[in-house]
Order: sequence, then C-alpha cells, then structure tokens
Amino acid sequence: MFLKTQAATELAQFLANHPTAEQIVTFHPSSEVAERAYELIHTERDGSLTEEERKELESYLVMEHLMELIKLEAHRQLRQRAS
Repeated sequence: MFLKTQAATELAQFLANHPTAEQIVTFHPSSEVAERAYELIHTERDGSLTEEERKELESYLVMEHLMELIKLEAHRQLRQRAS
C-alpha cells in the first residue's frame, strides 16, 4: 500500500524528472523522510505503533524496496555502458 507521504511525493517528483542512471544511483531521501522512517522503526521496536503508523512504515518499506530494484538496474546499465 502506498500512502501519500512526504517520501512518496519526493520519490514521485524525482522519477518524474527523468533522472539519469547516475542520479538514480546517488538518490537518497531527504533528511526529514529519513528521520521519520527511523522514528517509525524505533516505535515499532518499542511495540507501540498505531495502525496508521504501521501502514506508513509499510509504505516506506515498499518504496525502499522499489528504489533498491531501480538502483540495481541503474548500476547494471552503467556497467554495460562502461564495457
């Protein structure tokens, strides 16, 4: 499930700008997004996530997994260009 979060907005804006493989490889979320994700992870470890927070954390995890796949493909393309 994708929630409309700052992370989703940042990712959509980044991808909508047709980034190069190099830009994809170096992409990182903003410090605000990273801080929120860490906050949710710590809250989960404490066992005190609300249902809404759980959905938000799941959304972050889906986006992180998607970006890992995209970055792997970008790395593959860069290696292919270099050879």
